[in-house]
Amino acid sequence: MTNKSLGRGLGSLIPENNKKNKAIVRIPMEKIYPRDDQPRKNFDDKSLEGLSQSIEKYGLLNPIVLRKNGIRYEIIAGERRFRASKLLGLKEIEAIIKNVDNKDIDILSIVENVQREDLSGLEEANAYNELSKNYGMTQDEIAKTVGKSRSYIGNTLRLLKLDENSKKELEEGNISPSQARTLLSIKDEEDRKKSLDDFKNKKTNIRKVEKISANKKTITDKEDKLDRILFEDFEEKFIELLNSKVEIKKNKGNYKVTIDCVSIDDIENLYWRIKNGKE
Repeated sequence: MTNKSLGRGLGSLIPENNKKNKAIVRIPMEKIYPRDDQPRKNFDDKSLEGLSQSIEKYGLLNPIVLRKNGIRYEIIAGERRFRASKLLGLKEIEAIIKNVDNKDIDILSIVENVQREDLSGLEEANAYNELSKNYGMTQDEIAKTVGKSRSYIGNTLRLLKLDENSKKELEEGNISPSQARTLLSIKDEEDRKKSLDDFKNKKTNIRKVEKISANKKTITDKEDKLDRILFEDFEEKFIELLNSKVEIKKNKGNYKVTIDCVSIDDIENLYWRIKNGKE
């Protein structure tokens, strides 16, 4: 099972805007090193430069979180802030030292990146896969820990089934996660390569590409498969918009959209979000 404190979010390990916290110390930059297995592998230079300018103007709003390892310190959370501070040539950085085990570090790193830094689709999928392999976490447990729906976790993990060329294009931002999942439905290698190129060159869309695979099946199978691809795409969009689990189903020509709310407050917030969106 997951650590309950992490399931509630990052607050238990990463204080937000808490400059008065007595646990904050200043650590020499030369004594700090990033984790080799942290989920984020790529750091956008322009984003780091923007963050660096913000730190120079306003200071470090949130300390990074470290774990002591011998005479050095390993970054648990805040590698972007660390890198941006290095760009400024800072000699020290504000930090909070935490004594946590490897499982909590892995989970915390993933939660922080997902909630604050937007991992790429493949980085996110690999991170969830590591939680599953290393700690036996189910998709439900991962979903509750990172604040996503189970279907979102499952759809993200599907990206790991892509061929290497498709993974490369996804990682470079040439295709979207939804387009990448559509490619998984195309079994013929040549058809898949053509569709990948068409996605990259903006010559096609998900509905057209799905027909390549569906044409080899019955009309019913084509419609069901195509609907499922489109449902998953819209479910993700609704989840990001509403912060609630959303499920779309088709029954005898009618479409049903179900939004999960766990309290009256959730229903009220959903109402005002929709109402304000119309104004």
